[in-house]
Parts: sequence; C-alpha cells; structure tokens
Amino acid sequence: MLAVEVKNLTHEINNKKILNNIEFNLTKDSISCILGPSGSGKTTLLKLIAGLEKVQSGEILINGEEVSSTKKHLPTEKRKIGFLFQDYALFPHLTVKQNLEYPINYKNSIYRIEDIIDLIKLPNSLNKFPHELSGGEQQRVALARSIISQPDLLLLDEPFSSLDLNLREEVRDDTLHLLQKSNISVIIVTHDPFEAMFISNQINIMDTSGYIIQSGSPAELYKNPKNSYVTEFFGETNRFHGVVNNSFVNTPVGKIKAPNELENTNVEIHVRPQGVKLRQQPTPVNGIKGTVMASKLMGSFSFVHLSVLDDNNEVIHVHSHMPPEFNPQQSSAVEIEIDQSQAFIFKN
Repeated sequence: MLAVEVKNLTHEINNKKILNNIEFNLTKDSISCILGPSGSGKTTLLKLIAGLEKVQSGEILINGEEVSSTKKHLPTEKRKIGFLFQDYALFPHLTVKQNLEYPINYKNSIYRIEDIIDLIKLPNSLNKFPHELSGGEQQRVALARSIISQPDLLLLDEPFSSLDLNLREEVRDDTLHLLQKSNISVIIVTHDPFEAMFISNQINIMDTSGYIIQSGSPAELYKNPKNSYVTEFFGETNRFHGVVNNSFVNTPVGKIKAPNELENTNVEIHVRPQGVKLRQQPTPVNGIKGTVMASKLMGSFSFVHLSVLDDNNEVIHVHSHMPPEFNPQQSSAVEIEIDQSQAFIFKN
C-alpha cells in the first residue's frame, strides 16, 4: 500500500517554477529520501505534502485519500502527520517530559513517556529544559515527540544538518533504529547523499530545475546512475571525453567498455576514484602508467593524486582511492587498472 502519492505536481513561487511535474510515491512503513542541492525545491515539496502550502497544479494523496489538489486542501492538523524541522522546535519553557506530553493524542499512544525516553537514550533528562541539552539530545527529543503522537506519516527536513560530524553519525544511527522500531512511513529531505543512502529505502534525486531526475533504491542509483548529474551526486569522479569505437572508448587511464548503442558516439566517461586501481611498479611500467603526485592517508583509505598523459601528451590529473596501507612515494610510477563497475559512460 502507498502511504503517499504525488501526481503531476508543479509549483511556482514569484513566477519561478520550483517544482516541475513531480511524480512521487512512498510505500507504507518505508523511508524515502528527497535528495538534492539547495534551491531544488525539496522543502517546498515537503510543505505541500504537509499541507503548509496549497497545491497549484497536481494532486497529493495520503493513505489513498486525496488531501491536496486544485479543488481540495485538507488542513495540516487533519492529515495525521508529524513534521520535524531543522531547528527541532522544542518549547523552551517546557521540560523534556512536558514537550513529549504536548501532542494532543499522546495519551492514546502505544508509547509511554518512560519507554520512549529510554529509547532515545535520555533516561535522566525528563525534568531538564531544552537549553540544558546538547544539540543531539534536543534532536532526539524532537524526534520522539513526533513519533509519540503516532502519525501516519513523518516528514523530516534536514534533521541532522546543524550537528557536527561525529554527533551527526551517532544521532543518525539512533534515529534510524527509532524509526525502524516505530513502523512509521517517513520522508526525509537532505542534501547529503551518504545520509540518504544510510537512512532510506528509496532515494529521489532532484535538480535545481525542480525535477526528480531519478528514483530508486540506494544501490540502484549508485550502481546504475542514468546520467552525469546522478553519478556525481555520490561523490567526485574522474571525468574524461572520447568517442566509442568497436565497443570501447580510449581514456588516459585505459580502455573502457561502452554500451553497444553508443557506438561511434561522443561520450562523457566518469570513473570513481575507488575504481582506479593502482600497483606500484619499477620504471618503466608495462601498460597504462601514472606518476604519483601525492599520497595522503585519509583514515579508511589512501588518497592518491596521479598525473597521466593523454593522446596529445598533455598532463591529466587523476584521483584514486586505495586501501590505507597503499602509500607510494611522490614521483614513483604506478600501473593503472580500471574497475569497470565503477566506470559510467553517457552520451555527451
């Protein structure tokens, strides 16, 4: 069953199109992410689903019921939704317990205050005020308050963006466990692709024109991006250009297999750094050669900056991510091999 259906949704603000013909579905009890850069219309889409904005064109259904169209607008308070903003919106004059008791129907909730306070790992904080909590603790209280009212749908707008990196990872992990235990349908807005991959079952990638470019599971989008935009959303790539000839395209890092339908076509090639495999070799090197410009240990991987030569003997810079124990000396020679599963070719 679908928790949310968005059909042909187009929206303008000050005569500028913010959303363009959006088609979006959320399966019940799953987590879907709206992923895109600033200005792509992510928050506007969330506000329309919540009923905080009126639909100009299109239709929105929640649990099969039409809640928004050009002819109908069900008020936010009647949509059985929870909405968690970036700033958490806790009441500063209320204690944690009073904030958790605030939702109108909390007394009918399956959660007791004592249970959910343990679930969010704040057992000794019931009588504290928000200013006495850290940012991560405030976020967990706000999330618990959203869940305790048992909404049919929970909307999260960049809920981790104000947290520092270490705290963000911890709170994100706690949030995922809490959501999974609660069996709530969730839409989360973020600009962080790794956050989207970690927390959601489905990702919908938007661009600054207000279109959903591609939707699918995290694995589908990562392994089968439909264009350069989607490919680069999941991290930097080494980008090359060429012409497909006999099912291959020549690049400065070697030949890469191309789809048959791109034969004799100008193409753009993207190779992720983790797809550039290196072997240290004495000079001269057989096969494709690179010269190490720098090698930096980045914790879980080694970042190797290479220079290679193209067909015109011009220097091209290439990045490789290797295991942390791989740390070649500057100016040393390395042999390059490409992992084809990390290479993507698109019509230019």
